[in-house]
Order: sequence, then structure tokens, then C-alpha cells
Amino acid sequence: MKGKAPKRKGSRVEREVLALLKEAGLEARKVPLSGSAPGYPGDLEVELPGLGKVVVEVKARKRVALEAWLEGRGLLVLKPDRKPPLAVLPLEALLKVAARGKAGKEEA
Repeated sequence: MKGKAPKRKGSRVEREVLALLKEAGLEARKVPLSGSAPGYPGDLEVELPGLGKVVVEVKARKRVALEAWLEGRGLLVLKPDRKPPLAVLPLEALLKVAARGKAGKEEA
């Protein structure tokens, strides 16, 4: 998949995710050149309560293999061989957890 259309789609989705993170009250920014510049992995960076700065990779696809596993569930945990488990959850759920963590941090 080459050309300008996929790049525009990717940039648009990155901006949408960035806006959602900021609307949730999180400090977030776009990484220069969407991670294609040396020393800048990922597409976005966000400060998450309890985790600090997290590098975010944004992918826009018609269908993702994980969707079927996550459908009807709130959290998907994947365990690659000889690696730590990974957690996948809807962005909306992550934003709710982050907002609660941020609120708790501000009250302390």
C-alpha cells in the first residue's frame, strides 16, 4: 500500500487520537515525522499516570486481527512466548483509567 492516501489516512488518525488524549486531560504530543526520524520511535508521546512518558504507535486498518478476540470484552491479554504479557483495551477505557489516575494524583 503505497502513495499519498495511506499517509494522509495515517496522519489523520494520529491527529484524532492525539485530540482524544488531550481532551481526556493528558499531556500528549505528536512525534516529529511520525516516528520515521532517527531517535523518535512511535507516532505520539503521552504522559500516563503511574507510567510516565509512553510512546504510542498508531495504526489505521480496515480490520485488525485483535478485534475478534476483544469483541464483547473489556480487556485482551496476549502472552507471547518467553515475553511479558501484553494488554489491549479500547482507547475509551484507557482514557477513563488515566483520568481516574490523574484525578487521584491531583488530590494527593
